[in-house]
Amino acid sequence: MSLPNLRRTSGLLLLACAVAAPAAAQRPDSAGPGLTLQQAVSSAREQNPDMLAQRNDLRGTRAGMRAARADFLPSASAGASVGYTASGIQRYGAQSFGESPDYYSSSWNVGLQYEMSGAKLLQPRIARAQHQAAESRIAGYEWSLTTQVGQQYLTVLQAGERVTQAQREVERTGEHERLARAKLEVGSGTPLDVRRAQVDRGRAESALVQQQNSYGTEMLRLSRLMGADLPLDTRLTSRFELFEPTWNADALVAEAIAANPALAAARANSGAAQTQVRAARSQYLPSMNLQVGLVGSVYSAGNISPLVNGQLNQMGAAFAACNDNNVIRGAAGLPPVDCSGLNSADPVVRRAVRRQFESSNPSFPFGYERQPLQASLSFSLPLFDGLARERRVEEARVQASDADLAVRGQEQTLRSDVRAALLNTQTAFRAAQLERQVADNAAEELRMVRERFRLGSANSVEITDAQTRLAEAERAVIDAVYSYHKSLAALEALVGRPLR
Repeated sequence: MSLPNLRRTSGLLLLACAVAAPAAAQRPDSAGPGLTLQQAVSSAREQNPDMLAQRNDLRGTRAGMRAARADFLPSASAGASVGYTASGIQRYGAQSFGESPDYYSSSWNVGLQYEMSGAKLLQPRIARAQHQAAESRIAGYEWSLTTQVGQQYLTVLQAGERVTQAQREVERTGEHERLARAKLEVGSGTPLDVRRAQVDRGRAESALVQQQNSYGTEMLRLSRLMGADLPLDTRLTSRFELFEPTWNADALVAEAIAANPALAAARANSGAAQTQVRAARSQYLPSMNLQVGLVGSVYSAGNISPLVNGQLNQMGAAFAACNDNNVIRGAAGLPPVDCSGLNSADPVVRRAVRRQFESSNPSFPFGYERQPLQASLSFSLPLFDGLARERRVEEARVQASDADLAVRGQEQTLRSDVRAALLNTQTAFRAAQLERQVADNAAEELRMVRERFRLGSANSVEITDAQTRLAEAERAVIDAVYSYHKSLAALEALVGRPLR
């Protein structure tokens, strides 16, 4: 079930639950702000920290979907570097190449890379399945939170009813004490009757204090679920009516199988697990890699004198060889060759060599020389990796099988839970009716015993017993009525839609 559908269904549930009823469900002295069930659930959705933490997961899955789509674009990179090499004798193995000057270097590079594989082709589908699974999980959590708030709202109403009943009990015991005192004053009663009435009133007042404490505790628990601070005098204004549940168990089971949020989340997880199996199998497919790059570099000597000297030394050797050759040519009657350009002792030649090195030495750090464009395209087909792919595929299959079995297990559990919840609701409805009859009889018994006590034919022990039975019957009515409402709310949570 998607989040929008869940919110619409939850709203229908809450509107259907809020019906008029004459019973007061808060403390009689409460005059604080009103709170409906709809407002409590809305606050929980917007402010409950656990709910907000669950929703944060969607940000990660949305980012995963965007990244999976963007992964089809080529990746680009750019870089730059600088370096320094000190002067010294260059060696390669046992060979020496003379002394070289210190060098300063810098370079830049720009590259594009594009990869394609079976796993990349499936990545958008995997990311989408994971996002849908997260949505379903959050929808199930939100439905669960809605159910918890509804149950706690009913618990607070129940505690308020118990406070009201305890106040009635204080009033009844106080009235009995006044009657006992009046009879003592006219001589038809005894001090023992007054003491017993005082004991009953004290017990009733103690029970009232305990019920008020319980009411405040339950209100704080509701406040925690809502993620807000509620005043203890907050009035719960939603009402719930008692009606006979006449639904068909098979029809409710079918609806639950189709709409239960927890089951929908399990199905989404199963779909995501099946996608992971296809992703694991894609590792058997070939992959392609395309790279294109441009590079520029500069390699500048810090001091060109060693280079000039080396060149002059070579020219000196060449000058001597040229002169020797001219001697041979003269003996053979041939004209001599001009060797002046190789004379390293000539200042003009030395200056020319230095100018040549100065002009050819690039400037550091931005005298770049761009290298030719480089491009490469490669294909790779995995053949054997020590059965690692087989292991990953098998693990994905096991997880998919576990997810599918979890769906089947939840379906079986849901069928039995729906039938049990319907039986509980029907039983709670009959129990509430019977408890109301018992309470009516207990109230009539107390009225008759009071009348007999007033006429002197009953004692205070009978009054105490009758009051105790009536108090127990009234508390049993409250518990039975709210047991029905909670059973019905649990049934609605299983079915996944409102039933009222």
